[in-house]
Amino acid sequence: MRRYFLMDMRRLFRTRGFYIAISVSIFFLSIFALASYYVTGIAEEFVPGSERMLNPQLISQARAQMTFNFFFSFFFSLPGMRMLHMLLSLFAAGYLSKEHQSGYLKNMLSLPGMRGKWMVSKTLIMLLATLIFYAVFGLACVLVLLFYGNPVVIKLPELAPFVLGQVTVEMALYAVIMLVVMLFQSKAAAVVVALILSLNMQALLYLLIDWVGILPIKLTSYGMMNLAAKAQMPGSMSSLMSGAGMGRMTAVIGGSADPGLLLAVAGGVLIIFLLLSALSLRKVDYKG
Repeated sequence: MRRYFLMDMRRLFRTRGFYIAISVSIFFLSIFALASYYVTGIAEEFVPGSERMLNPQLISQARAQMTFNFFFSFFFSLPGMRMLHMLLSLFAAGYLSKEHQSGYLKNMLSLPGMRGKWMVSKTLIMLLATLIFYAVFGLACVLVLLFYGNPVVIKLPELAPFVLGQVTVEMALYAVIMLVVMLFQSKAAAVVVALILSLNMQALLYLLIDWVGILPIKLTSYGMMNLAAKAQMPGSMSSLMSGAGMGRMTAVIGGSADPGLLLAVAGGVLIIFLLLSALSLRKVDYKG
């Protein structure tokens, strides 16, 4: 097990998709940081005409409120800004399906006990990749704060629950993608599922089911990606907008999500699909 895990780790650090995902996230963070520096442009998007009310002193005060939480949470919390989930899901789709593509998996899984080792190793590697990705992105946020001249203050009691929830969401997405790879043995199927899930395209299905009213609960209120997008930290753009009394922004965001509910839903999805993946490893014939 240890040797196979180390082999997977070497493959991780030699996978170009992992570095591409990190580079794209930092590129978009750089653009966002530059755009945020010109506060009047952002204010105009939410409150038309507000650029006439922002004098240099108010702009400086607004920049001073742009903390670590503000930059770190932006690509998670605002509607449509699930880019980090998408990048990691696409990386996972390519990484998990690579051995299926090459045909190596069919030979490897014929060895006694290797199927369980494959699944455990891949799950741990995905967790490691996610933690590295978040750490690099967090470091980039620190560099942005230094560029702004703002103090670098990272409040772990605020950051830890948010990161724990988002990492659990990532692992749940990986578990679904892993099951798709095992069942269809296709990179294309894995990529399609990764996009559908990470961009929350399934939210339309939840909405239609809610409209029919056949379930006692509202699926849109318990959709994992819906909850992930509503997760907030103090000092994030969504919380600042809500606190400023901007009703339109609050209506779009739909309020904040209970961190415990997000963790429970994402954890449930993770456990269920890991169990289904383990069952598929036993039942699916990979020799054909």
